[in-house]
Amino acid sequence: MASRLLSSQPFKGIYILLFSLSSIPYLAFLSLCYAFKRFRPLPEWSHKASLGVAMFRVYLRIVTAIRYQRAPQLTPGKAKERFALIEPPVDLFSGILTSPTVKPAPVGVLWHPIRVQPDATDLEGKKVVLVLAGGAFVLGWDPEEAGRHIADMMSRHFKATNTLYVQYRLATPENRFPAALQDTLTAYSYVLGLGVAPKDVFLSGDSSGGNLVIALLRYLETPQAKLPRPGGAMVWSPWVKITSDAGREYDHSEGSRVDLLFGPLLDWGANVYKPQGHLSHEVEPFISPLNHPFRIRTPLFIQSGASEALYPLIRDFAEEMSAVEGNKVRFHESELMPHDILLCHSVLGLKAQVGVAVDEAHEFFEHIS
Repeated sequence: MASRLLSSQPFKGIYILLFSLSSIPYLAFLSLCYAFKRFRPLPEWSHKASLGVAMFRVYLRIVTAIRYQRAPQLTPGKAKERFALIEPPVDLFSGILTSPTVKPAPVGVLWHPIRVQPDATDLEGKKVVLVLAGGAFVLGWDPEEAGRHIADMMSRHFKATNTLYVQYRLATPENRFPAALQDTLTAYSYVLGLGVAPKDVFLSGDSSGGNLVIALLRYLETPQAKLPRPGGAMVWSPWVKITSDAGREYDHSEGSRVDLLFGPLLDWGANVYKPQGHLSHEVEPFISPLNHPFRIRTPLFIQSGASEALYPLIRDFAEEMSAVEGNKVRFHESELMPHDILLCHSVLGLKAQVGVAVDEAHEFFEHIS
């Protein structure tokens, strides 16, 4: 009720004003406190990381309260030829990806640093990373800025030639599961349709985006799937346990005191992403993959911050997947790091820590290829 009230004017504007006015002195006070290591969330964190986590929490609190969702970019704008609006192939979706109420829709994507042209003569030398950013399924980011930071990291440490930032549909009562997964498959099909070899395509997803990568890998292992598997997949702080009380579970977890997530955001995301009603045994593993390990023929790199609240769940999922015979899985623990350092590394000043993780992902795929 409160969130519905705050998402409409004039209450929305009043809340933003009052919250902003109170947040400025709060963050200024924390900035002074964090000048001393003993007052930081973790003494080993830098001042920038400590304050960045606090700022991120403030942002998540306000957008959750007013139910703000960034509209996707569906026209070229300043990106010009680097932007593409992908029409979903009509014969691509079957099985779990079909729904009487949620239909495939066009997907806006943005290339970094340049667009891959179809059937170009240099496709054999391409290494394309398809990026699915997190946001609890309900928050979107600037595909130019967020995409550029991730693309730079992938270019420098993963040797990627091109990165494709995918703006999957954010979850709403009208766009529940499988909307975002449909968009993920549409984007993957688009890259393959350009002529890029499947072995040269790598999936990368952070937080809820990591959940979508895992779901796509599961779908590609089903008999209904019509596309080949990618060369590899990376998931960063993947959200692997999605329940109706996800926020409460997060708030009661040991790491929530220092982590950057916000319990009510997880409640919002989980409850608007999941289909209404009881989840069938067929659908549940695609939404909440923990405790549902599966045989996977795509090499999988799983990263988690050792200080994030979701760490025990991510570690357990990695162990489950590693235990399946034939799976090639590498788990990387980023010491002392919070949630989703891939998406947030520029704000938190954690480029070096992310670089170490991406370097290990690169070594993992090179070693098993």
